[in-house]
Amino acid sequence: MIDHEAYLEAELINAPKRLTNHLFHYTNAEAAIFGILRSGTLRLSPFESTNDLWESRPLYPSLTAHADDHPVDGGMGLWNELDRLIRIHAKVACLTQDWELPRSVSNRDALRGWNHLSIWAHYGARHTGVCLQFDRDKLIKAFTTALIPGDLLRFHGSVEYRKVSAGAGPDGLDIGQIREFGLDAVAINYAETHRDRIFFRKHADWSNESEYRLVLIDQSVLPIEFSIREALTGVFLGDAFPSSRLPALLATLLAYPDVKIFQLRYHNRHLACFPFSDSGRTDAAVTTSLSDSHNRPGTLDERLTALKASIRSADQQRERAAALCSIHLNTLEKAIGKVGTAVLLWPEVEVALHKSITAVPDSQRSRAPGVPGEQIHFESGYMCVIENLPKYTHTLVAAVAVQVLSGDRVRIHGVVKTEHWKPNGNEHVEQWRETCEVPLTDTATTLDSIVRKLHGALETSRSDFDRARGL
Repeated sequence: MIDHEAYLEAELINAPKRLTNHLFHYTNAEAAIFGILRSGTLRLSPFESTNDLWESRPLYPSLTAHADDHPVDGGMGLWNELDRLIRIHAKVACLTQDWELPRSVSNRDALRGWNHLSIWAHYGARHTGVCLQFDRDKLIKAFTTALIPGDLLRFHGSVEYRKVSAGAGPDGLDIGQIREFGLDAVAINYAETHRDRIFFRKHADWSNESEYRLVLIDQSVLPIEFSIREALTGVFLGDAFPSSRLPALLATLLAYPDVKIFQLRYHNRHLACFPFSDSGRTDAAVTTSLSDSHNRPGTLDERLTALKASIRSADQQRERAAALCSIHLNTLEKAIGKVGTAVLLWPEVEVALHKSITAVPDSQRSRAPGVPGEQIHFESGYMCVIENLPKYTHTLVAAVAVQVLSGDRVRIHGVVKTEHWKPNGNEHVEQWRETCEVPLTDTATTLDSIVRKLHGALETSRSDFDRARGL
């Protein structure tokens, strides 16, 4: 039987590979959005932060001296200072190279710069980050031509991966040169002479990174940034890139109109790449039905000013209407209190009074300030809730509410309704309802009439209520 996976692996190993003009940089979402993309720069970080022991631990070159040189106490102190002078002033940007395979290969994306699972795990925040794609030539040009005060050396190239190393090699430091020119000058010269061994040589265990490096040595101990605005060509979102970061990412990328966005999706041991589209998303971060559309014309500042004006006007109208209606609400509170007192004489009930606009139908309740439609400047009311005992079985509600409209008109609502708790959903029945719209001057008379009718409707509804609760 043919081992299909072994065949695919052999196909991949033996296929011709073409190095493309792309370079990739993996990072987490925050660093990409709020650092690299927002600033338009890529940072060269201290060389001492690299993770291969071949690089993060010192090299100890041999020390040579002429017979006439005075003895020098070299040893570990001199070696460590040499390494420190190189490491503290060297900065590096690490990128991943991109290889293209023929169409005949089954998994022709296997060596693409964005398709490295271990790099996504280490540097791409476990697939929640991004992978930035650069044009190699434009990125190198931006790096080599950037104005960086105090720079001494710049070089770039591919990293070589080897299983064994000769360490520092046969070439060492000359004591006479150190005395003559200073250890700092000798250290920088040593770094330039042996740059391949120091900066572009890693253990083969890291070969999956297919790394390309930009290296700079200057007289500063701080990181260095250079522009990537002309070199950036693509942004690849990790398979687990959080949707909460999309608005910030898309807003930042407005400064890069030609940059393409891709979404990576992992399925059945394959990382696939798709052009990014938010058309299928429904979360609030990217929904456009409300956030990007509005009836009122004007700029954001104009619409915001109009909104605030509507709120101020509504607040003023509400305060005036509440003042006009306060005496009637006091009367209503006492009237509903009397309803509750009378109902307390019923057997096996619990009674509670609440301030509420329950009597107002949903379709007639006030709108938010500035929203077109009937303007209701103020609404308030009270209700009496009669609970059968044991509770949560049968409920009877009697409520009255008052609304103040434009033109000093008042609308008064009264309702009596029952609720029967049932396993398959509660049953709501409206036993009585009445609505009257009158001038503000007629409020007291109309309110008294509504309350009297509510008393009658409550007595009529009691028989059905008692029958439902088995009395």
